[in-house]
Order: sequence, then C-alpha cells, then structure tokens
Amino acid sequence: MLLGLWLEGLGALNGGINLIYLSFLGLLVGYLLSIPTARLWERNWYKLFARIRAIEPSTIFAAGLATIVALIITVLLNSILERVPGFAWYWSLLITSALVSSSIWFFVSNQEILKGLIGNRLSYEPSTTNDGNILKVIDTSAIIDGRIGEIVNSNFLTGEILIPRFVLSELQHIADSNDPAKRKRGRLGLEVLDKLIEDKKVKTSIVDADFPDIKQVDDKLIKLCQDRSADMITTDFNLNRVASLQGIRVLNVNQLAHSLRAVVVPGEKLSVELVKGGRDAGQALAYLNDGTMIVVDNAEQMIGQTVNVNVSSHLQTNAGRMIFAKLAQ
Repeated sequence: MLLGLWLEGLGALNGGINLIYLSFLGLLVGYLLSIPTARLWERNWYKLFARIRAIEPSTIFAAGLATIVALIITVLLNSILERVPGFAWYWSLLITSALVSSSIWFFVSNQEILKGLIGNRLSYEPSTTNDGNILKVIDTSAIIDGRIGEIVNSNFLTGEILIPRFVLSELQHIADSNDPAKRKRGRLGLEVLDKLIEDKKVKTSIVDADFPDIKQVDDKLIKLCQDRSADMITTDFNLNRVASLQGIRVLNVNQLAHSLRAVVVPGEKLSVELVKGGRDAGQALAYLNDGTMIVVDNAEQMIGQTVNVNVSSHLQTNAGRMIFAKLAQ
C-alpha cells in the first residue's frame, strides 16, 4: 500500500505545472551550488599557476632535458627487451616511470651546471606593445595624485597603461571612505581614470590579474610587473624603493616633477610676489610656479607686492629646493 501511494505521488509530480516548478527548482539549486564550486576552482587554479610561476627557469629546463633523455633511453631499452619472452607493456611503463623520475631528480639536483648554459637567455626584457612601447602598471597613489593625466596630455608618456582590478577596488574603497579628504581624493582618482580611458593618446586597459595568496596591494603590483615585465607608475616612495630593488623600472611622478624644475643660478633676476613673512626677522617668502620657495632678505615690509629680486644662492633639502635672494636695487 505504501509503495502504491509513493508511486501515485510520483505520478502527481509529472503534471505540467509541477514540471515547470521542478525545472525552476533545479536551475536555482544548480546556480547556488555553482558559485562556491567556481570560486573553489578559481582559487586552486590561481594557486597552481602561482606555484608554477615560482619555479626557476633553470629547474624547468633541467626537468625537460631529463625527460627527453629518459624517453630516448626507454625507446632503446624497449627495442631490446621486447624480444625477451614474457616482456609486457606494463614492464615498459614501469621502466619509463623509473627512468623519468630518476632522471628528473638527478638533473634538477645538478641544475647549477645547466644554469651557465641558459643564464644569458633568461635576462629581463620588458614586454612591449605592438608599437614597441613598454607596458606600464599604474598604482593607486599615482591615480589619486592627478598629475598623470597632464603627463599623458603633454605626450611625455607613451605605450599602454595597465590598471589592475585590485587597484580599482582600492580606489573605490577610498572614494567611499568616511573621511571627507580621502573621499575627495578617491573621487578625483576616479575622474582621472575616466579621462585616461577616454584619452586616445595612450591606450589604457583594465586587467583582471589577481594573486589570492598575496594580501598587500603593493606586493600584488610588484608581482604583476614581474609577470608582465612591465614598468610601474607611482608616487609612493617606499613602493618605489622596494620595486627598484626587485629589478622593476619605476616611473615616479614626484621625481619627474622634481627634475623639471627650472634651474636658477646665482645672480639671476626674478620677478616674484611676496606672499608671507619668513622665519627670521625681515624675511619674506615667495614661490615659483613649481612650488620652489624663495626667501627674500629685508623684504618683510613689501609683502603682498610683486618685486624684482636677485638670486644669491640656493639650497637642496629633503623637502625640496630653497632659493635665497635679495631685493634688486
């Protein structure tokens, strides 16, 4: 009787409307299960390739050469042993496995001998675009700095700029910050990105490359530059030093701005506007267009006026360059 009720219930499920509901239920369950499964496969896939990328080229060369040698020896042994009564295919498979594994172990253990043969072929060569320009990866600090757009418009930057997806996420987090100053800088960075993408002078691409095993954004940037053999655009002093130590060429916007400051020599005459008093009595301060501070002696009474001064000396400090001048007669 129970079996009959169960079969009767199954028959009820075969109704037209019930089949639609069950189909929708199956699609929903499949969708919910596919998301964690896909993410699990994605994490394992990235981990696998991260480990493969970490293998030295000399190790790969040694393992490949060992496999070739082992297979050649296997072919020669099979030609001899196949005439022996009782020799079957599984013996050939066993011999091949033993020869390949032992050869790889021997060659990899002595790969230092092979490094001399391939060392010159493993030198770092930056990846270039089709027009011969080097790829460049930009970080968050250079984006929110805002000057990168002006550099592109001035035609001093060519090639292709890569914007990592994790940099976009960090920029979005800054734009959504509760701190008004950070929020303003983040939104400025998003506007700069919009202009870069619309500008046709330099190709700008968003890359989805990520490294789940690496937590810090700076470390991800360095890894991406190494994988793509690309330069790095930044204004971060510490990131600049770390990337340079790892063989990455860094384009620092602050260094560029510092290099483009006008050269002023003693005796040169300048016309400047005195804006405020200096640290010592009688001094007045003025600034050049690039932000260089000018200290003018005996000019405190002329603050707010535009005067002619003669440069007497200049001093380079950690904060920048200072120019000392006197009022022109």
